[in-house]
Amino acid sequence: MSYRRKKLLALFCATALSMTAVAGCTGTKSSTGNVVSSETETNAGETSAQSEAGTFSSADMFTERDLAGTYEESGAVYVTLSDDGITGETDGVAINGQMVTITAEGTYIFSGTLSEGQIVVDADNAKVQIVFDNVDITCASSAAVYVKSAEKVFVTLAEGSQNTLRNTDEYVAIDDNNIDAVIFSKSDLTLNGTGSLTIVSAEGHGIVSKDDLKITGGTYDITAAGHALSGKDSVRIADGTFILTAEKDGIHAENADDEEKGYIYIADGDFTITSDGDGMDASNIVQIEDGTFDITAGGGAANSLKTHESDVPGGPGGGMPQNGERPDGESMPQMGEKPDGENMTEMGKRPDGTTPPEKPSQTDQSDTADETAAPDNATDHQSSSAETTEDTTTDESGTSTKGIKAGGGMYLNGGTYQIDSADDSIHSNANITIADGTYTLATGDDGVHADDALIVNGGTITVTESYEGLEGLEGLTVTINDGTIDITASDDGINTAGEKMELNGGYIHILAGGDGVDSNGDLTINGGEIYIDGPSDNGNNAIDYGDRSSAYVNGGTLVAIGSSGMAEVMSDSSKQKVLMIKLGEQMEAGNVVLTDSEGNVIVSYTALKTYDCVIISTAEVESGATYTLTTSGTTTEVTAE
Repeated sequence: MSYRRKKLLALFCATALSMTAVAGCTGTKSSTGNVVSSETETNAGETSAQSEAGTFSSADMFTERDLAGTYEESGAVYVTLSDDGITGETDGVAINGQMVTITAEGTYIFSGTLSEGQIVVDADNAKVQIVFDNVDITCASSAAVYVKSAEKVFVTLAEGSQNTLRNTDEYVAIDDNNIDAVIFSKSDLTLNGTGSLTIVSAEGHGIVSKDDLKITGGTYDITAAGHALSGKDSVRIADGTFILTAEKDGIHAENADDEEKGYIYIADGDFTITSDGDGMDASNIVQIEDGTFDITAGGGAANSLKTHESDVPGGPGGGMPQNGERPDGESMPQMGEKPDGENMTEMGKRPDGTTPPEKPSQTDQSDTADETAAPDNATDHQSSSAETTEDTTTDESGTSTKGIKAGGGMYLNGGTYQIDSADDSIHSNANITIADGTYTLATGDDGVHADDALIVNGGTITVTESYEGLEGLEGLTVTINDGTIDITASDDGINTAGEKMELNGGYIHILAGGDGVDSNGDLTINGGEIYIDGPSDNGNNAIDYGDRSSAYVNGGTLVAIGSSGMAEVMSDSSKQKVLMIKLGEQMEAGNVVLTDSEGNVIVSYTALKTYDCVIISTAEVESGATYTLTTSGTTTEVTAE
């Protein structure tokens, strides 16, 4: 169990014990050893601060009962399913053939098998808990579980239980509702517990809630012809293990009626998602705090619709080497190494090996939670200009094939991600903030794409295959404050068509067929280590910026290798001296070494491609001093002006 889940449950238990002491009540244990939870539907007592780079906190997302995953056996109704006859009829349960209808509030424990049957909840304004304790239900042409009416329904997977629900044929309407999922709920729906649930939906979705869909524990193996998980108002996941195979989206949240809803929040969990559509897709915000994600969308990067050969000046990739190889056929540096073969900075430390100070915590901005609606500022993070929104790349069927997609803002505060997508791996129609996490991205288009601002505050981002590695669009900005970034791109490495690009810290390595760094506004480098293997052709630059803009180097280490045909100088207003050396002939890939007049090594870098231009800036380069550049056995003297 994850630390986060333990923390949430510990807080819940502390609250529950406090309530028991005051009221003088005692509980009992179920036969499975589950601790009895309070029936009171209150919000989790977590007082943690609002997410540094996000808009939601866990305290707002889940109630105590959502997180508990427990149930009382005392007073519960036991229902045994069988093709030979269902037993367990009471005042709150109606049995009609192979259909069980729950009509009153309470806890209902199910076991047994139905080869053609259904559980229906029709209990206005009631909270109903359904416990699955080794259940196997097939409903060929409708939902195996249909929540027609209720205030809220909990589906709890009993400890050690293995449960299976399936649909095998086209869905047929049984009333005026469009029922198209194996579990279909018109009300708020929470799944919890510690057991397992297998869902097979041959013609529709796996689990659908027309309100909020919450999952706080359990193991889920879902195969669906539509979406695997879908919530109209939201999909909220606290923890669990998920194997999702979908012909549409793996996780889908969409509300066309309320722009503040239709969001995805994930606190933790283990996810393996294979989707013909998007791995995750929210019409509003996506916020992820932690978790492990293995996502294959649209068949992966190898299934990209883009060839890019006609898109890239100078031809397909500008003579870029194959992934994993230098132009001479030698191996590229391994991840975790700098281009010169030295080890990279340890994660969580500055490039000089020191540990940065901890960021100050924020105070919690909400004492209570509204479990059905996003915070008031949710729409602040949606795209401000439709004119800057990138057209969504779709396959021939019109299907979007992105790894993680948000119609509003996206906040990635941690987690481990392995994403292979036919279109963008990470995409937002508004802003993206990456605060932490480990990302390995293979994509047929952009590694990370934000229609508005892209901000990277930390983490490790490796784009192994891409058209453009990190990209913003017209009127937008890219800001990198920290992190370890390694980009392989057949076109631009980091691109913004907007106002500015700021590189303030971290370690960045770019292997690009197009421009290494391309800002159509101002480019400012204030710190960090930046190494660029730019294009060998003269149609692109290692560093490119807008015709009416400027480029400034005020700190850090910059080594940019590429062609001289369109090489651009840095602004004289830069606070740090910049050397641009045009060599007059193509140099082979290999060592690039800059030494001072006394022979001290200022920069040592291993170029991965042929080049005839070198740009270097470090704090050690002094005005008026003379330096020697050694490349492929050739030496060139240059004086810093």
